[in-house]
Parts: sequence; C-alpha cells; structure tokens
Amino acid sequence: MKHFFRGGLGLVLFLCCTACDKTPVPGGENDLQPASPIVSSKPAPTDTIAPSTFYLGVNGHPLNQEAYATLSAEEQMQLLKSLGMNLYRVDFTVTGQGKIVPSQRYEKLRAAANAAGITILPMLPDAKLDYNGTEEAAYQQGYARGYGFAEENGNDFTYYNIGNELDNDCILPNKSGRAAEHYDLKKFRVIAAHLKGMDDGIKAIDHTAQTMINAGWMHYKYLQMLEDYGVKYDIIAYHWYSDMESAAASAYQINDITEFLATQFTKPIWFTEINIRNKTGSVSDEVQRDFLNTVIAKCQKNPRVKAVVVYELFNQPVFKSIESHFGLFDWEKPYSKYKPKLWASEQMEKSLK
Repeated sequence: MKHFFRGGLGLVLFLCCTACDKTPVPGGENDLQPASPIVSSKPAPTDTIAPSTFYLGVNGHPLNQEAYATLSAEEQMQLLKSLGMNLYRVDFTVTGQGKIVPSQRYEKLRAAANAAGITILPMLPDAKLDYNGTEEAAYQQGYARGYGFAEENGNDFTYYNIGNELDNDCILPNKSGRAAEHYDLKKFRVIAAHLKGMDDGIKAIDHTAQTMINAGWMHYKYLQMLEDYGVKYDIIAYHWYSDMESAAASAYQINDITEFLATQFTKPIWFTEINIRNKTGSVSDEVQRDFLNTVIAKCQKNPRVKAVVVYELFNQPVFKSIESHFGLFDWEKPYSKYKPKLWASEQMEKSLK
C-alpha cells in the first residue's frame, strides 16, 4: 500500500469524465527481450489450487515490519483461519537478483502456511526505477528480479503480485487516470518495461505462474496501457478504499466497482487491498465493519471476481501515520497483546458456528 491515490483528493473539484479510449502506447511485446535468453531445466511447479476457489484474505508484513516481528508464523496463520480466510498477501524484500531477505523468516512462514492450508500471495516489489534511464535497462532489472525469485521459490507459488501501485508513480497531477494522456508516458514506459521484465522472468522459470498487477481509483487505463505495451500479466489486481467508493459514486455514478471493472477487462479480477480510510483512528469500528461487508458481498456476488483481500491484519502504531489504523486487530500492548476490532470479532464468531 502507498498512502495516497493521486488525483483522488478533492475529487469533486477536479475530476473530469474523460472518455476511456484504447490508444496504444508505443512499445510492444517484441521490443524488449533479455540480452541472453536463459533456459531453465527446473520443472514447473505442481498447481494444486482449484480454479474455482474464491479467496478471502488479508495483507500482512510478517517478513519486514515491527508489528509482526513478535508473532510466530503459526499464530498469524491461526488468526487467518479464525477469520475464515484462506489467503495471506505478503510483501517481500528481495535483492536485485530476487533473493529473499531474510530468508529464514520466510521459511517459517511457508511451513506454517502449508500446515494451515493458507495460500501466500507474494507481493514482489519493483526495483528503484530510474525514470531517466532506458526501457531496456528497466526490463533487464525486472527480468533478473522475477527470474531469480521464481528460480528460488517457484514451487511455492501459483500467483505472483508484481510491483505495487506504480500507477501512482506515473499519473499526472489532478488527473483521474481514465485516459492515456493522464499519465507521464516517459515514466509509464519505464514502468511497463520493468513489469514486462518481471513477468517474463517469472514465467521463464515457473511455466504455470499467474501474475497480477495492481492499480487503484480510476487508474484502470494504466492496466489497459500495460496490455497494449505487451505485458502478459494474467489477473487484474485492484485497490479500493472507502473514499474511492464514495467518490466514484458521486463523480462517475459507479456504484459497484466490481461490475465496472468487469466491463473493462476480460481477465479475472482480484481486489488485493480494501479498507476504510482511518487517518487518525477516530473512525468507528462499525464504519469499517459495514464497508468491508458491503465490498466483500459485491465481490462474492460477481463471478468475475476471484479474491478480496483486506488491508491489513494489524494496526501499526510505530508509523504514527495513516498506516497506524488499518488493522483488523488493535494492540492493547504493542506488540504482545492484541484484540479484534468489530469486523474481525464478528468473523471469528461466524467461524465458530
């Protein structure tokens, strides 16, 4: 998650309803290839996940953030099970060659997830991109990252979330994101090349990989532009928060983002971040409960939507920012004693019945 959606604040003042065109962005699937194609003899992983599975999950940071450091991997998995969840979206820290750091924490998480029957969705972060650099360099960075990550961990995963909210890096100020001209195309091409490299690198090793790329607010055009560029990702990943829900209804008469996205794409749709905005922690638990229930119900009703993932498992007071209050669980004593908020409490009660 990033803490803003550019073009999303003060929406009624400046959002304009630009017609959604299909203007292709220069570049294509044959423009960029790895300098030396690599052929791997590693067998493709066995896909044991039923294609009809609907995923209900939560985001967490068990590999790299303080709020999760004192909790065992087993305890985190049991919390997910108590919420009726079957997916854990986890952000990884990796080297330029895709190696996980620290690998020991991941090994414990993987073992606990396997034992609990929880699917881990890795969020593989992008490299620090040079927007004044070349598309080829960005591609090679992405390829090395994706190839190395899949080479080491490809048998662990079916789904890969590559990059995170890079639409926010190339959207122009005060633009909704509904048209190609709403983006800085120089930055976009570097981003697209990098994501294409990550996707190609992963699939060079993991031949059954299903990759997803995320966007939020009205930035769906960014995802269409990536398709036009030649990025062969498989799943639409979308981030949707309470301020977006209300603004989309008032500015664009979009009352169900799941239905709208289904008109724009033929790919499966995953909502990989949803929650209320609770900047100071003063928004009531009832508001969070009602928003989550509403959005989750829309997702479950729409057959095109295959997953919905709440952001996030725990409050993170160490940040002293908007990130501090997103959790489904709050800390009575950081970071050793916690309690469920209302939505989580009700889910736990349902799972016991």
